[in-house]
Amino acid sequence: MRTAVPTTTVETPLDGAPFRRRVAKDLTFWWRRHGVDPAHVVTRFLPGAADRVFLGPFPNAGDRAEVPFAFVVCVLAADRDAAFRAAYARQVRRVLGPDIPPERVFVAMQSTDPADHFTPTSDWGTEENTHD
Repeated sequence: MRTAVPTTTVETPLDGAPFRRRVAKDLTFWWRRHGVDPAHVVTRFLPGAADRVFLGPFPNAGDRAEVPFAFVVCVLAADRDAAFRAAYARQVRRVLGPDIPPERVFVAMQSTDPADHFTPTSDWGTEENTHD
């Protein structure tokens, strides 16, 4: 089982514990089916205010501001190929629905070396080995 920590950050104006729990649970189960220990899956939610989003030079205001949206950033191991990243992006879009229309979900992938993920249980080295 992989131990890299996939992290998904969802920025949306939608709030509420049931929505967050459902999304986190569904994404965690997806990662579990792909070999990641559920305890290593991180899903974060940030508030997203429509008045802080611009579509080109225009604020996301009026009727468009009332339609929920999500900006999602997924940090995952660099060895995950393009097909895997696209499959996860589709899963994110599916899981955010029906609350957020698919055409209002924007997903970005950030690849990282799992060795660069320092979790509370990681080997952080010793003070003597630092390059401060």
